[in-house]
Amino acid sequence: LQEMLGGPGRLRFIIQPLVAILLGIRDGRLDAKARRRPYVIAVLFVKEGRRAALRSGVATFIRPFAIAVLVDLILQFYVLARVRIWEAVVVGTALVAVPYVAARGLTNRLSR
Repeated sequence: LQEMLGGPGRLRFIIQPLVAILLGIRDGRLDAKARRRPYVIAVLFVKEGRRAALRSGVATFIRPFAIAVLVDLILQFYVLARVRIWEAVVVGTALVAVPYVAARGLTNRLSR
């Protein structure tokens, strides 16, 4: 774990969440302009708009999420000489999905 946090590739802990936050801000502003509910509320609690909200979110952050997972897999192989896919998915979720969802919802609330 220590090798992955402090070794090569530690800049990803800044760049990947920053990209996700910027995408979330963009989409949150678009949601507010279209008078849509905040993203998390639309996905979790509103049945009629759930599918559209999920499609919108997945379409936006699938590439940054896939890149985050791929970068983690490459770094695992380079630093640790082994690959654990589940760990890469967890790291991708933490670095991209969580900041994106939080930024999108907060921006929608603040833009109204």
